[in-house]
Amino acid sequence: MLIAALRRVLLSVITLVMLAVFIFIATEIMPGDALDVSLSADEIAMIPPERLAKMKQDLGLDRPAHERLLAFLNGAITLDFGKTLISKTPVSAIIGYPLRNSLILAGAVLLIAIPLALAIGIAAAFWKGRAVDHLVSTGSIIGYSIPEFVIGTILVMLFAVAWPIFPATITASTRDPALTLLASSPLAVATVLIGSIAYLARLLRTGMVDALASDFVERLRLTGIPEWRIVFLHALPAAVVPSLTALALYAASLVSGIVVVELVFAYPGLGQELVRGVTRREVHVVQAIALCSAAVVVALNLLADLAILMLDPRTRRA
Repeated sequence: MLIAALRRVLLSVITLVMLAVFIFIATEIMPGDALDVSLSADEIAMIPPERLAKMKQDLGLDRPAHERLLAFLNGAITLDFGKTLISKTPVSAIIGYPLRNSLILAGAVLLIAIPLALAIGIAAAFWKGRAVDHLVSTGSIIGYSIPEFVIGTILVMLFAVAWPIFPATITASTRDPALTLLASSPLAVATVLIGSIAYLARLLRTGMVDALASDFVERLRLTGIPEWRIVFLHALPAAVVPSLTALALYAASLVSGIVVVELVFAYPGLGQELVRGVTRREVHVVQAIALCSAAVVVALNLLADLAILMLDPRTRRA
C-alpha cells in the first residue's frame, strides 16, 4: 500500500508540473501585455520606440520565454508569484483573501450538499422505480442541466426583486470574516447548492442501486440482517468508494469553476480577480490563480485515490 501511495503522490507532482507548464504557455499566447493595456493607443503612438522598449525592459516583458518559465516554476515551488507588473503589488496579497473566500463558498456548499445528496440518493435507490425515484431522477436532471447563471438570475428575481428577502449582490467586503461573508451571500450559496445536490444525488443513487443489487447484499438479506443495517453499514460504503474520485473532482471544480456565480452576485472570490487579471493582462495574477486552482484539483484527486486505497482491498492488491 505504501508503494502505491508513493506512486500516486509522484504522479500528482508530475501532473502539477505539467499543468504549470501548460498554464505558462496559455498565458504567454494572450494578445498584448500589461503595458499595452495600461496605456492608450494614442499614448503608445506618442512614446518613442526606444523609450517604449526601455519601459518593457524595466517591466521584464522583454525577457526570453524560457527565463520567464523558470522564474514561474521557481516561484510556484516557493509560493512566491512575484508582483504585478504595473502597481508592483505582491500577487499573494491580491489572491490571498479571494482564494479564502472561494474556499469558504465551496466548503459551505459541500457541507450542505453531501448529507442532503446522501439522503436523497439512498431514498431513490431504496425505492427504485417508485414515485420517489422518478421524482429524484427528474429533479436531478433538471437541476444539473440548468446553467448556474440562469439559476442565479431566477433566484434573484424571486427572492431579491419579487420578494425582497435577500440582497441581490454580496454586501460584504473581501476581508470580512467567514460568517459575515456567508451571511450576506445566501443566494450565491443556493445557486451552487442546487446543481451540486442534483449531481451528487444522481451519482450516489447509481452507486447505491448497484450495491443493493449485488450478490453480497442478497446474501446478507438471507442471513436475516435488518434492512437498515444492510443499507447504511454495508451497501452505502460499497456505493461511496467508487464515487470518491468523482466526488473529489467535483469538489475541486467548485473552487475553480464558480467564476460565473461569483460574477453574478459580485462575490469577492477568485473569479473576479481572474477577470481583472485577464483584462489588465497581469500575467502573474492569472498564472497564480490558475495554478492554485489546478493544485486544489490535483490535491483532492490525490486524497480520493489514497482514500480508495485505504477502503478498497481490491485496489491495494492491484
